[in-house]
Amino acid sequence: MKLEGLDVAIAGAGIGGLSLATMLARRGAKVVIYDQMAAPQPIGSGFVLQPTGLAILEKMGLHDAIAARGQVITRMHGALATGGSSKQGQMGKSGKTVLEISYPGDGHGIAVQRVALFDLLLSSAISAGVRFETGARVTGIIEGGRPALALDGGRATPSADLVVDAMGASSPIGHVPARELGYGALWATVPWPENGPFHPHELEQRYERASHMAGVLPVGTARDGAAPMATFFWSLRNRDIEEWRKAGREAWIERVAALWPEAAPLAQIAEPVHARYRHHTRKPVAGRGVIRIGDAWHATSPQLGQGANMAMIDAASLLLALTRTTSVEEAFALHLRQRAPHVWLYQTLSLVLTPFYQSDSRILPAMRDIAIGPTTRMPFVRQLVSRLVTGDFMSPIKRIGLDDL
Repeated sequence: MKLEGLDVAIAGAGIGGLSLATMLARRGAKVVIYDQMAAPQPIGSGFVLQPTGLAILEKMGLHDAIAARGQVITRMHGALATGGSSKQGQMGKSGKTVLEISYPGDGHGIAVQRVALFDLLLSSAISAGVRFETGARVTGIIEGGRPALALDGGRATPSADLVVDAMGASSPIGHVPARELGYGALWATVPWPENGPFHPHELEQRYERASHMAGVLPVGTARDGAAPMATFFWSLRNRDIEEWRKAGREAWIERVAALWPEAAPLAQIAEPVHARYRHHTRKPVAGRGVIRIGDAWHATSPQLGQGANMAMIDAASLLLALTRTTSVEEAFALHLRQRAPHVWLYQTLSLVLTPFYQSDSRILPAMRDIAIGPTTRMPFVRQLVSRLVTGDFMSPIKRIGLDDL
């Protein structure tokens, strides 16, 4: 399909929307992003760009820039707090390993602050000629031969050849209520403790059964010359958030210190934000000429850490499908053949594995402690799990034919 002059309306200025907009605009499409924010801005803390996401940034010419801001991650390690004992006085030091994942060979991920990747993608989109309409809250779609986006206040966008929903898990387009997971998390970006107790190239986690989890991830700098930072997160039942607020900061710091003493100084300086998570797999095609990407299509808990990476794969897959077909409808069909198996696999894995790490169950974490940790250190299983956690299982980059990008 000829992309020059193709009219594209994208709802949502997130990682997936900005990536797709940039790739389309560089090929001559006329792209407008509509976002409810007064100005484009990121939402969220830090995460790991896996080899899949890094491959797409490489093709976009952005790999070196994000590598300069991020932090190389070579290992993910999770352990019980003193063997998972629930007795306050016995908790704290690292206990039995229940998650052990290293990248194969010289492979690695790059942990970044969301703002660092967002700023890079935003600059690239602007340079490519993408237009932005801010303060535009999308409420739905207007179907037709050339669809449009319905905006708050009875307004509508100009009709387009292609409409993309990249508004995330809470997208109102064709909204089917998603199942909110019982556990969310408190997230905070804090200064990285130089010469401190944490490994500079690892995601480290501590667990008490599956009801409490804390993690520390080095995420590099937000911009050139800025200080290196870390993401600190703490799992929390959504129904307990008001109780947490009422108990006060000191009570939380004491709880963190009981689980993981080394992380208590991070909690002391943190300004945490509460995040809720949903699990759903909506129909990717929302109407004639309308398609969903990223969390608007497939949302999960953050346990497998694939959200931003999957959104970028969706964007690259859709772009490549448009270049290989003669119509939007044919492009949608090819895009889904390229992406649906991978999406289905990771949606299923997230649904199955999340309760082992975040739930009220006593049986599942016991099974995790007995089986998952030891088996992930077996050579074949270790390689398999590494491919799953790094997003490379089923070779999604090869499946979409990224070399043509």
